[in-house]
Amino acid sequence: MAPHQPVAGPTATRRWRPGPWQAAVPAALAAVLVAGGVVLSIGGTALAKGRVPQAQAGGGTPTALITVSSTACAPGWQAPHSGRTVFTVNNVSAGTIYAVELVGANQTSVYGEIEMLAPGTEDTMDVVLPPGRYSFSCNAFSGALLRSQVEQVTGPPVSGTYSYTPVDAHQLQLATSTYRANVTQWLQRLGSATDALESAVKSGELAHARQLWLPAHLDYERLGGAYDAFGSLAGEINGTALSLQGGVTSPYFTGFFALEYGIWGGQTTSELSPTAVALDQAVHSLIAQFPHLPMAPTELGPSTYQILENTLQYEMTGEVDEGSNTDLATAWANVEGTQMALSALEPVLKQSGPGVLARLQQGVAAMAAAFKAYEEPNGTWEPLQSLTTSQHESLDGRLGSLLEELSEVPELLQPVQPATATS
Repeated sequence: MAPHQPVAGPTATRRWRPGPWQAAVPAALAAVLVAGGVVLSIGGTALAKGRVPQAQAGGGTPTALITVSSTACAPGWQAPHSGRTVFTVNNVSAGTIYAVELVGANQTSVYGEIEMLAPGTEDTMDVVLPPGRYSFSCNAFSGALLRSQVEQVTGPPVSGTYSYTPVDAHQLQLATSTYRANVTQWLQRLGSATDALESAVKSGELAHARQLWLPAHLDYERLGGAYDAFGSLAGEINGTALSLQGGVTSPYFTGFFALEYGIWGGQTTSELSPTAVALDQAVHSLIAQFPHLPMAPTELGPSTYQILENTLQYEMTGEVDEGSNTDLATAWANVEGTQMALSALEPVLKQSGPGVLARLQQGVAAMAAAFKAYEEPNGTWEPLQSLTTSQHESLDGRLGSLLEELSEVPELLQPVQPATATS
């Protein structure tokens, strides 16, 4: 696999983590954090994780010291001139872990963030600020919120400024509802496809069944953002033999991969028919149950990353192929599934990270085209194992780079939670 390179230049990326409202951090963790905090720079020259030496500012970049205590957030801070500034944020409290943000005048656009700052530690926040009004927000992991005074940044307009706007749970629910509606339509198409596949197998038309298997399987592979909601039916429909005792001989090996193994492995009609019938029944059970299956609004964002992470791990290694040699087709369908999830999230991402959204849409479309190039005019696909080393490494590298960009999505979509107290 060719090493992939991070995207150059400043980004509005946030690193994926539970928010202060999602988990209480035990005191023991504070001791661990003393060795190095978790830092996020938004609008700076790089995303930094861990302690960033102030010397990295370099080149005459202005620096400033910010203090956070148990009673005050950045007291007496003074706004710098427009442009790049590296703030060193020092948590002088005795036992409070803070998430520290530098926000714009609307109190929602975030220009810089230190996600977790342990007591008795300091870390840096590297930002690029246009002229405007700003303040610091210090959110304790206990839920208490402290705010600084608002200060005015003056100076000429600057380029390279990035911010994100946190979203609320209602926006994520609307996006999830849109995605559910799309999945419902695809499930109807999937049901028709497995009906035809079952009929071909039971009729002994195995050559035709081979032609029908791939389109049906790809219909399911596009729905990766909903797999968690499918529950045990996901395993019945698309479970692999990898973790089963006995592998492909296990009685629990069912669904698309079991049918693939049988069709391309020379099983007879009588051997294949029960597998095809069970697959079709599981799909129709899913169609009937899906309107009542819960989907947490917070699941859709992470799925945009997880879908292609699994693609890199399984399809691009050939681990789950059972004879059809269609890994590249499945990878293409997975990318289309990521596109479907991003499309549902588009209204939210336009608010929280418009620059990120455009870049992701471009990257996902290019990745889909890269896989699609391996489809033959007759609808068959080039086998993964026939790729040259260079071709395989190129796909792996591009997929890895896209995954790095997609890792921004869950962080941009963390919903805002109300604090328990303000100062």
